[in-house]
Amino acid sequence: MISQLKVPTNASDIAAGTPADIIAFLAGLPLISRPIISKWFRQNPLTENKQDLSPVTIADREVEAALRAAIAARFPEDMIMGEEYGTTGNAGSPYCWIIDPIDGTKAFISGKPAFGTLVGLLHDDWPVAGLVDMPVFDECYIGLNGFGGAGHAECNGIAVTPSRQTELTAAKLATTSPRALSPKRLIDFDRLADQVAVTNYGGDCHNYALLAAGHIDLVMEDSLAAHDMMAVVALMMAAGAAVTDLEGTPIRLGHSTSILAAATPQLHQAAMALISAK
Repeated sequence: MISQLKVPTNASDIAAGTPADIIAFLAGLPLISRPIISKWFRQNPLTENKQDLSPVTIADREVEAALRAAIAARFPEDMIMGEEYGTTGNAGSPYCWIIDPIDGTKAFISGKPAFGTLVGLLHDDWPVAGLVDMPVFDECYIGLNGFGGAGHAECNGIAVTPSRQTELTAAKLATTSPRALSPKRLIDFDRLADQVAVTNYGGDCHNYALLAAGHIDLVMEDSLAAHDMMAVVALMMAAGAAVTDLEGTPIRLGHSTSILAAATPQLHQAAMALISAK
């Protein structure tokens, strides 16, 4: 799987790159991030709290620095945004890479395996490609959501699609934590939870990947940062899921802080109707 992949060296101008070039590049990034994560996972690395009180470790910082270097070396004309080191590169580029080195740092520092590395690619602020790598599970998800006109989603090189679930009463719902939802959105989530067949908590970015792959049918999250969202939105939309924010608006950089993702448009419509109820 990952051990057999190689980072390609062609097409240094992303605008001239083919869908295959971007898939190959994204598929090679775990060769950079996974060894760093493996070095620190379950080693109790020193943890600090950022201004927003979220935890950060040396692993987060080392992974982001390494991924930034790889992207900048390959696509020097692009902009790069990251959770730990802000925005660098060409601010005038229509292309922006966005990195969350360890999505689920709380899980990571607790020795739990459901954390991942996210790398999204935006064009004019819209998510067009994404990597969701789950290193402990050895699951590498890649989605192309319109880059080069392509729509493609895979896990370890095998195509994935969402379930065909259309009924709320039979759906499997997930959110990372009710504590991450605003008071209003917690009420909305509870409405959903009262109607669905199964409700799951925890999972962070893995929930979105599992929705893209047909195992979870519905994911609701609130109070998200851009680095939490863009790669997973690209993946889910590439797989064919229905994805908006909690107002029903398409997700775009600088405009969205929430996600409602569903396996089918019918399920999304039913969920939107329920959370919009007064």
